[in-house]
Amino acid sequence: FRDINAQCEVGLVTVTKTMSSERFEDCDDDFRTILGEIKLDLNIISKRSGEQKKAAIRKAERKAEDAERVLQDMESESQIAPAAFRIGMNSKVRKYRSELEKVKRDLSQANSSSRDDLLAGSRTYGTHQDPAVVQASQRGRLLKGTDSLHRATDSIVRSKQVAAESEAIGTETLEDLVGQREQLLRAGETVQETDEEVSKAKRILISMGKRCVAICCHHPTGGMACLRGH
Repeated sequence: FRDINAQCEVGLVTVTKTMSSERFEDCDDDFRTILGEIKLDLNIISKRSGEQKKAAIRKAERKAEDAERVLQDMESESQIAPAAFRIGMNSKVRKYRSELEKVKRDLSQANSSSRDDLLAGSRTYGTHQDPAVVQASQRGRLLKGTDSLHRATDSIVRSKQVAAESEAIGTETLEDLVGQREQLLRAGETVQETDEEVSKAKRILISMGKRCVAICCHHPTGGMACLRGH
C-alpha cells in the first residue's frame, strides 16, 4: 500500500493493482488451504472412534489455531489498508471468521462425542468385543454376586442361631423364676404352719396356768404345795 500511495502522490503511474496487499493475499491463500484441510479432517473424524478419533480431533484443533493466527494477520493488514480497499478486505475477514467459528463448533461437538464414546465404551470395542472377554466379565460378575449371596446367607444363619440361643436362655430364666416362686410359696406355708403351732402351744400353756391357779385357790395346802413346787 505504501508503494501504491507513493506512486499516486508523485503521479508517475495509474493505480491498477488489486484491492489487497501481497501479505493479505498470502494470508488469504493460507487460510483457505488450512480451512479446507480442517473440513477434510472433520469428515475423517466422523468415521473414526476411540484413540484414533481423539488424535484426529487434536490434529484438527491445531490447524484451527493456525487458521486463527492467519485470520488475525489478515485483520491486521485490513486495518492498515487504504480506506478504498478496507471495506472489501473486512468483508472477506468477516466471512472467513464465520466459517472458522463453524468448524470450531463442529470440532467441539466431535470432541464431546469422543468423550461420551470413551465413557460408554468405544464403538469399536463396544460392538466387537471378544466373546471370551465378555464371558470372563460375566463370569466375574456372577461369582461376585454368588459370593455376596453366600455372605448374606451366612449372616442370616448366624442371626437365627443368636435368636435361638437367646430364646433358650429366656426359657431357662423363666423356669428358674417359676422354681423360686414355688420355693417362696412353700416357705410361706411352712411359716404359717409354724405360727399356728406356736399359737396352739401358747393356748395350751395359758390353759394349764389357769387350772393351776384354780387348784391353788380351792385347796390352801395344795396351794402352798403348788407355791413350793413353783
